Amino acid sequence: MAKTVLIVEDNELNMKLFRDLLEAHGYATSGTSNGFEALDLVRKLRPDLVLMDIQLPQVSGLEVTRWIKDDPELRAIPVVAVTGVCHEGRRGTHPRGRL
Repeated sequence: MAKTVLIVEDNELNMKLFRDLLEAHGYATSGTSNGFEALDLVRKLRPDLVLMDIQLPQVSGLEVTRWIKDDPELRAIPVVAVTGVCHEGRRGTHPRGRL
Protein backbone atom coordinates (compact mmCIF):
# COMPACT_ATOMS: atom_id res chain seq x y z
CA MET A 1 0.00 0.00 0.00
CA ALA A 2 1.34 3.44 -0.95
CA LYS A 3 2.27 5.91 1.75
CA THR A 4 -0.09 8.88 1.96
CA VAL A 5 0.84 12.55 2.00
CA LEU A 6 -1.69 15.22 2.90
CA ILE A 7 -0.93 18.48 1.09
CA VAL A 8 -2.31 21.64 2.69
CA GLU A 9 -1.73 24.41 0.17
CA ASP A 10 -3.89 27.31 -1.04
CA ASN A 11 -1.90 28.00 -4.22
CA GLU A 12 -3.29 25.78 -7.00
CA LEU A 13 -0.02 25.70 -8.92
CA ASN A 14 1.95 24.64 -5.83
CA MET A 15 -0.70 22.00 -5.03
CA LYS A 16 -0.37 20.56 -8.54
CA LEU A 17 3.42 20.58 -8.32
CA PHE A 18 3.42 18.71 -4.99
CA ARG A 19 0.81 16.20 -6.22
CA ASP A 20 2.62 15.53 -9.50
CA LEU A 21 6.01 15.04 -7.83
CA LEU A 22 4.72 12.82 -5.05
CA GLU A 23 2.45 10.70 -7.23
CA ALA A 24 5.26 10.23 -9.77
CA HIS A 25 7.25 8.66 -6.93
CA GLY A 26 4.48 6.31 -5.86
CA TYR A 27 2.85 8.26 -3.02
CA ALA A 28 -0.89 8.60 -2.62
CA THR A 29 -1.96 12.20 -2.05
CA SER A 30 -4.89 14.08 -0.65
CA GLY A 31 -5.14 17.83 -0.50
CA THR A 32 -6.99 20.83 0.81
CA SER A 33 -6.54 24.58 0.89
CA ASN A 34 -8.49 24.93 4.14
CA GLY A 35 -6.72 24.63 7.50
CA PHE A 36 -9.84 23.53 9.37
CA GLU A 37 -10.51 20.81 6.78
CA ALA A 38 -6.84 19.80 7.04
CA LEU A 39 -7.28 18.91 10.71
CA ASP A 40 -10.35 16.82 9.88
CA LEU A 41 -8.45 15.05 7.08
CA VAL A 42 -5.50 14.28 9.35
CA ARG A 43 -7.91 12.67 11.82
CA LYS A 44 -9.70 10.73 9.07
CA LEU A 45 -6.79 9.69 6.82
CA ARG A 46 -3.91 9.40 9.31
CA PRO A 47 -1.42 10.32 6.57
CA ASP A 48 2.23 9.32 6.74
CA LEU A 49 3.25 12.96 6.19
CA VAL A 50 1.62 16.39 6.06
CA LEU A 51 3.01 19.18 3.85
CA MET A 52 1.64 22.34 5.49
CA ASP A 53 1.59 25.75 3.86
CA ILE A 54 2.32 28.38 6.51
CA GLN A 55 0.08 31.11 5.10
CA LEU A 56 -3.46 29.85 4.60
CA PRO A 57 -6.49 32.10 4.12
CA GLN A 58 -8.68 30.91 7.03
CA VAL A 59 -6.15 29.99 9.70
CA SER A 60 -2.35 29.89 9.90
CA GLY A 61 -0.67 26.64 8.95
CA LEU A 62 1.40 27.04 12.11
CA GLU A 63 -1.80 27.02 14.16
CA VAL A 64 -3.07 23.89 12.39
CA THR A 65 0.29 22.23 13.02
CA ARG A 66 0.00 23.15 16.71
CA TRP A 67 -3.45 21.51 16.84
CA ILE A 68 -2.04 18.34 15.27
CA LYS A 69 0.90 18.22 17.67
CA ASP A 70 -1.35 18.88 20.70
CA ASP A 71 -3.48 15.81 19.88
CA PRO A 72 -1.93 12.67 21.42
CA GLU A 73 -3.38 10.50 18.62
CA LEU A 74 -1.92 12.67 15.84
CA ARG A 75 1.32 14.11 17.21
CA ALA A 76 3.51 11.34 15.76
CA ILE A 77 2.54 12.32 12.21
CA PRO A 78 5.39 14.37 10.71
CA VAL A 79 4.47 17.85 9.47
CA VAL A 80 6.74 19.71 7.08
CA ALA A 81 6.13 23.45 6.88
CA VAL A 82 6.35 24.97 3.41
CA THR A 83 5.95 28.50 2.13
CA GLY A 84 6.42 30.29 -1.13
CA VAL A 85 7.06 33.62 0.55
CA CYS A 86 10.50 35.17 0.33
CA HIS A 87 10.91 38.59 1.85
CA GLU A 88 13.44 40.73 0.02
CA GLY A 89 14.72 42.22 3.29
CA ARG A 90 15.60 38.77 4.64
CA ARG A 91 17.76 37.65 1.74
CA GLY A 92 21.22 36.64 2.80
CA THR A 93 20.44 36.71 6.51
CA HIS A 94 20.66 32.98 7.10
CA PRO A 95 23.42 32.21 9.63
CA ARG A 96 25.13 29.89 7.15
CA GLY A 97 25.16 32.36 4.30
CA ARG A 98 22.86 33.45 1.50
CA LEU A 99 19.37 32.04 1.09
